[in-house]
Amino acid sequence: MRKYWLLTLFITLIALSACSSTETYTYWTEESEEQIQRLNEADIRYEVRDGEIWVSEKDMDEVVACCS
Repeated sequence: MRKYWLLTLFITLIALSACSSTETYTYWTEESEEQIQRLNEADIRYEVRDGEIWVSEKDMDEVVACCS
C-alpha cells in the first residue's frame, strides 16, 4: 500500500510540474516596424506590450544575433 501511495504522489508531482512550465519573455526594445519585420523574418516569438517588444527568453541569443 505504501508503494502505491508513493507512486501516486510521484506521478502527481510530475504532472503538476509539467503544467507550470510557462514561456517567459524578456524586454527587448521599443516597438518599431523594422524590428518587428526582422523578428518575423527570423521566426522569433515575441509579444508587443504597451509599445514595447518582448521576446521569448529561449530565443534571446538568436534575437541578439539577427536584430542588433
